[in-house]
Amino acid sequence: MSDIGKSKTILYVEDDESNRQLVRKLLSTEGYRIIEAEDAITGIDMANEFQPNLVLMDMNMYGLDGYEAATRIKSIEACAHIPIIALTANVRPGDKEKSLIAGCNGYMTKPINVDSFVSELEEYIGGRQDILSEEQASKHLKEYSNKLVDRLEGKVRELSAINRGLEQRVIEKANEIKATEKILMQSEKMASIGQLAAGVAHEINNPVGYINSNLGTLKVYINDLIELIEVYEAQEESIEQGSGALEILKAAKKKVDLEYLKADVKDLVGESLEGVNRVKKIVQDLKDFSHEAEVEKEWTDLHKCLDSTLNIVNNEIKYKATVEKHYGDLPQVFCMSSQINQVLVNILVNAAHAIEKSGVITLTTSAENDWICIEIRDTGKGITEENLNKIFDPFFTTKPIGKGTGLGLSLSFGIIQNHGGRIDVSSELGSGSCFSICLPVCEDLDELQEINHSP
Repeated sequence: MSDIGKSKTILYVEDDESNRQLVRKLLSTEGYRIIEAEDAITGIDMANEFQPNLVLMDMNMYGLDGYEAATRIKSIEACAHIPIIALTANVRPGDKEKSLIAGCNGYMTKPINVDSFVSELEEYIGGRQDILSEEQASKHLKEYSNKLVDRLEGKVRELSAINRGLEQRVIEKANEIKATEKILMQSEKMASIGQLAAGVAHEINNPVGYINSNLGTLKVYINDLIELIEVYEAQEESIEQGSGALEILKAAKKKVDLEYLKADVKDLVGESLEGVNRVKKIVQDLKDFSHEAEVEKEWTDLHKCLDSTLNIVNNEIKYKATVEKHYGDLPQVFCMSSQINQVLVNILVNAAHAIEKSGVITLTTSAENDWICIEIRDTGKGITEENLNKIFDPFFTTKPIGKGTGLGLSLSFGIIQNHGGRIDVSSELGSGSCFSICLPVCEDLDELQEINHSP
């Protein structure tokens, strides 16, 4: 058994099981501890976690190859000292030089020479370092830098394509919602909008999830690549002024406008992450609004109900009115939040429709004596006294034929009544209307049926 092999750990990154088996046998018999990774990403993580004495790296792996894996391991401060040995069967001109440029300390070929394999590895563990001449380094540094830039540009193009696809999908889903909302507004069957919102939220949430994950990974990759490029840039000072190699590097940087590319790619990723987070917020509001499969009352924050509902009906309001919020301190209320959301949608949309050109919708909340109150006030055209007495009657509507069935406020009245609360309206022609929703704060469902006093 080799004295060097005692207590030494070697990480072997290789996607072929037969190669791993052979190396495992050769090294374990010499007293080495062998840890293995089947792909480059796992290999990078294991190098950082276990801090081996040496890394054996297959250079031709599916996905992230050994060249980039070696570069990334060397860029980790805690791993920079670990020797990495390229081990490859694809022996082509320039492979050894590319491996050394990527951060490897040495280069070995397959098939493995079982007689000299272990002793050669021990030389690298002992400090052996294969060196490139300045001419070789300059030539292959340019090639490898161009490869990294090409990969970076490819990732940016891929990200742009994903963003365009997401944007198109959101537009398509928004159009579907708009079309369905038009039908729902005509029939005023607000229970259906909850199911629609849940379906859309689920549909959008899946692509948003993996895009957000990809963007996070891409951000790490970009930072790693930029750090690597900056390391290479720092080495330009060691190249003799006026030499051909220096001029080649400067020309290559100028051609790709490297400084602009480094700055702009970070902005692109940052803006994309911000856009995805905005979509995630909309999806969450849709889910909060719908509460799919909710069949029982639960403790609910009505301010969240108001805010998520405002997001849902924003397209109806934003062209007509500004929204002012005057929120008080509210306790949570025991209710069916999806049904309360339906009531809020009905009243907010009606408020927007009552405003002919531009106006204000004011939301005020308050709590007193185990009751909460939500006031929704608009500066619209108002309601005549005659119609005010009929506004909650089923099928009563002042809208033209085909624009409303008169069920919306009737259904809203029934929902609030079933919660043990009440809904009132006051209005003045030419000045606007105010709907007041009052709900009891009560956990005992039997007690809800007995409450008949006003707050």
